Amino acid sequence: MQKKLLVAKFGGTSLDSEQNRVTAANHCSTLLQEAEKLVVVVSAMGRTGDPYATDTLLDLVAAESTTREKDRLMICGEVISALVMASALRDNGISAEALTGWEAGISTDGVSGNARILSIDTARIEESLSSHSVVVIAGFQGVAPMGHLNTLGRGGTDTSAVVLGVALEADEVLLYKTVDSVYTADPEKVPSARELDVISAEDLRQMAWHGAKVIHPRAAEAALASDLTLKVRSFRSGEVVTEVVAKPLEDRRYIVGVASGPVVTGFTVTGSGKPSSFFAGLFRKIADRDISMDMFSVFNCSAAFTVPKESTRGVGQLLDSMNLQYTTIGPCVKISIVGAGMHGLRGVMARFCEALERVDVNALQTVDSHATISALVLLDQRERALQELHREFIE
Repeated sequence: MQKKLLVAKFGGTSLDSEQNRVTAANHCSTLLQEAEKLVVVVSAMGRTGDPYATDTLLDLVAAESTTREKDRLMICGEVISALVMASALRDNGISAEALTGWEAGISTDGVSGNARILSIDTARIEESLSSHSVVVIAGFQGVAPMGHLNTLGRGGTDTSAVVLGVALEADEVLLYKTVDSVYTADPEKVPSARELDVISAEDLRQMAWHGAKVIHPRAAEAALASDLTLKVRSFRSGEVVTEVVAKPLEDRRYIVGVASGPVVTGFTVTGSGKPSSFFAGLFRKIADRDISMDMFSVFNCSAAFTVPKESTRGVGQLLDSMNLQYTTIGPCVKISIVGAGMHGLRGVMARFCEALERVDVNALQTVDSHATISALVLLDQRERALQELHREFIE
């Protein structure tokens, strides 16, 4: 039975040359043999150095430009990509129209540089689909309540595609990737990483939030919150390489992968007085500087946490101004094992620590949840920590 509607997403490296755009158009032709209509969501073409890539555009303005101004500039990359992709489809004999994110009815919460999609008015998309086989939509963007244009954060085109798929009640959302699969680890850091032919939406969300870069975390969250069928396809072959399912996989390993996050600095701060007042005041001052914190650990009037490497100086200056004693360690990264199936199992933390001990890696701090165990380690110990955790829990 032919499907009514598919949503397909193509990333920037899939569209950075004429040959790749021809390949993308060919994939669209194949999808139109499976479905009556197709919505294509695109990222800006290429990466840093390519003429219309996001970072290339950002290099055109001064660093002190406001985030709102940068949003207006960055959306141009996806708009150009959508228009070029629609042209490539028409050259391939496919009726197509390009829409910007705001033309497609994507409304955001107004947070410049990292907006969330609040709603989608699908009327314009449906109108276009009534007269065209394909509608190409610029991803990574939307419009705020006051009319300001917003971007959704790096990798946000994945989120655009999944949320559009939910709003349009698509049969499937297909994410075309230049990697051949979702893996149990980053193959560049863990050569023995294995391909995952199926993964639960919750495990995918956890992997994404803890550093795996195949799918944007908010896209995984949107998939988790819906009954949408989400599949990852290889851009090279067009084949489905990973299927995302709604429910945990009870017959699979309870640890599905290992991941590492961005480079951070660890802070340990000591204060005085009532602990709750100290923590509330300290964390509010850091939050007011728009600095993201992670790996919180508190005891009496001492707090340990991490901040992005680029925020190290700002946090240090703030703590100095408050006359607080503190120490730092870095550069560091958070490494994690991920698996919703570990909840309630005994001995997982022991095995985690034993694996790090075997390769002489110190866990500077640890945190855990129902689906993850994480440790802060020095950056130069990242690869051997990930490889040993992969050996312990995956291999």
